Amino acid sequence: MRYLLVTHIPAFAGQSAGVIRWQSNWIADLASQSRALTDEGFELTIAAPLLATMDAKTLSRHRIADIKIANQPWRFVALPGYRTASQFVAQRASIRRDVQSLASQADIVQFGPGGHPISLGQTIYPNLRKTGAKRFFLIGQDPIPAQERYAASGRNPAKRVAKQMAVRQLRAFCAKAIGQSDLVIAQDPAVALRFAKEWNPRCHTLFTTGLSDAQIGSARQKSEKQPLRIVAFASDQFTRGLDHLIRAFAKAKRLSARIELNLAGDLISSAQMMDLIRDERLDSVVRLHGKLTPDQSRDLMDRCDVLAISPLIPTADPMLAQALCRGLGVVMYASGTANDAYLTDSGAGLLVPRGDVNMLAQSLLDLSRDRERFQKMSQSAIAWSRAVSLDALHRQRAKLAKSVVKR
Repeated sequence: MRYLLVTHIPAFAGQSAGVIRWQSNWIADLASQSRALTDEGFELTIAAPLLATMDAKTLSRHRIADIKIANQPWRFVALPGYRTASQFVAQRASIRRDVQSLASQADIVQFGPGGHPISLGQTIYPNLRKTGAKRFFLIGQDPIPAQERYAASGRNPAKRVAKQMAVRQLRAFCAKAIGQSDLVIAQDPAVALRFAKEWNPRCHTLFTTGLSDAQIGSARQKSEKQPLRIVAFASDQFTRGLDHLIRAFAKAKRLSARIELNLAGDLISSAQMMDLIRDERLDSVVRLHGKLTPDQSRDLMDRCDVLAISPLIPTADPMLAQALCRGLGVVMYASGTANDAYLTDSGAGLLVPRGDVNMLAQSLLDLSRDRERFQKMSQSAIAWSRAVSLDALHRQRAKLAKSVVKR
């Protein structure tokens, strides 16, 4: 079976023949997808725009790695590269011809709504319909909100009108692709809601944390004699609510909870937080770690048992997935985001009504006294993380693609 992946993510020419340069996170994602497709019997071809040089914007935003194409389990086909709208328009006919030729030799073609200045999937879609290949429309996040914000920006009224028209065209394309494709997978539940009219039995919503199987740890074991180590990460959004956690921790300690609190972030400069720690007499059981790098944050979580998240401003905390894949239990204020459902569905934590300090304290106390419950939460965290890992996502996608080809 032949699988064609058409991506808008540009590759860049390497310093020697047969070498291309790509974003490291994309390479990791591609390696996982390639393994899953190979296991299902697919031969993978990747078609992507190829540029001769790398721009400063890409270098500043992404880690870049070199790939020797001959060492890869997939075939790479370069599409004409472009950076500006005028360059894209000049190359559009060539891109369509190249993709149509490749798709004519494939059993299934994966494409999406991404791309700048114009969606690559939107451009090639009419040509895909002329081939015998099955069409697989993949949507990561709902693309419309970001495009609407972009369309509303800028001072030139004529350009704003043009950008707003482009958003309408993108929305119309997504609706058509969802309604007509042989397989549709979204990784954002908002996509199914936005396109509810077009959503059909060929459409699926699959969530992933984006973390690989190799990044998932093991469940925690904690004896009654050992204190539970709680970790919390302060940020601009987390500052309002950090005082709640400190007060809840102090109350749980007064009720003889065997717990310690680790706080990461620039808290020493906050007189309010430091005064609160002293007023609650927590100097000996609260450890301040200062600002941490991502690697240091992960190391700190590996030394702790429970992640506490208590912002008063509704927000999806990015540390949740990192904590669950390490087997941490979670005590969290309800955020009003998808994180609430993830925590509830996984069974890996306790969801507390936002602003309820007493219930937050009770939750910490309960976990300190019921170690069996904590260990079950840790086991659930690991099980959930494995079910929604990046590798699990690609395995699900590959199986669905195979079922479509075999129909």
